[in-house]
Amino acid sequence: MSIKLSQIYGLEIYTDDAKKVGRVEDVILDLEKRKIWQLTLDPLKASVLSKIPPEDLLKRSVPFGRVKGVSDIVLLETESTKRTL
Repeated sequence: MSIKLSQIYGLEIYTDDAKKVGRVEDVILDLEKRKIWQLTLDPLKASVLSKIPPEDLLKRSVPFGRVKGVSDIVLLETESTKRTL
């Protein structure tokens, strides 16, 4: 999957069973691996980012590994779909 990072911002996020998760507000990158790590449902501000406990950040974000596709929306694989494959 190849897409410009700027095209992801603001897209609605849905699961593959049609449940709305939220909207992409920010993106967390893994610079060492040069990949997207998480899509956040809340905007991040650098000044407060260091004050947010990692577990709280993960509660309001989606692992990019769950993304099945990106077009007009971001489509996620649900946990139930993973178990049946």
